[in-house]
Amino acid sequence: MSEPETQTLIGGPGQYTAINVPAAQSGRSSRAYKVAGITLLACVLIAGQAMVAYFLLSQRSDIKSLEDQSNDLKAQLAKGRSVAVPMRMHLPMNSLPMLMDDSVDQDSIQSTEAPEIDPKQATVCQLEAAGLKPVQVPGFKPVCDERGLYLAQQCYEGQCWCVNPADGRLIPGSVRSGRARCGAVVVTGSLSKALTA
Repeated sequence: MSEPETQTLIGGPGQYTAINVPAAQSGRSSRAYKVAGITLLACVLIAGQAMVAYFLLSQRSDIKSLEDQSNDLKAQLAKGRSVAVPMRMHLPMNSLPMLMDDSVDQDSIQSTEAPEIDPKQATVCQLEAAGLKPVQVPGFKPVCDERGLYLAQQCYEGQCWCVNPADGRLIPGSVRSGRARCGAVVVTGSLSKALTA
C-alpha cells in the first residue's frame, strides 16, 4: 500500500517548485508533538515540586519562630489568669434598673439581735425564725419585719424569692439567683392586693 503524497510549493518570487511530501511524515510529527508536550508537562511538574520544597525549607526557620512565639503567649496567658485584675464591665443603660437594689438590706436585719419571743404572742414568722416551729426547707429561717410579718423578699444560699407577707407563701415565678424584685402585686385567694417591701 502506498502512502498518499501531498504537494508543497517552495521557492521565491517568480519561481515555485512543487515537492511531494509523503503523508506518513505528518503522522510522525503529531506523535512527536505529543511526546514533547508530555515531556514539557513532566518538567513543569518537577520544577513546581522543587520550588515548593525550596520554599518550605527556606521558611522552616520562620515557622519554628512562630511556633515558639505561640507557645510563649500561651504560657503568659496561663500565668496571667491567676493574677489578672478584674475589668469593669460596660453595661447598657437599659439594664440599669435591674442593677438598682430596691429591696431591704437583709444583712442589716439579720445582724440585729432578735428580742425574746413569747410563743403565745408570736406570729408564725417569728416562731419559724426562732426555730420553735419547723419550716419546709431544713436550715432556712425566714426574716420577719417589726410587726412579725414575713418580709416580701426571703433569701437562702444565694437564691431569693418573693413571698406573701401575711402567710409566707412563695409567689410563683419570683425565684432568682441574687436579689428578687418584690414590689409587685401579691395574689391572695381571689383578691389581689398591692404590697410593697
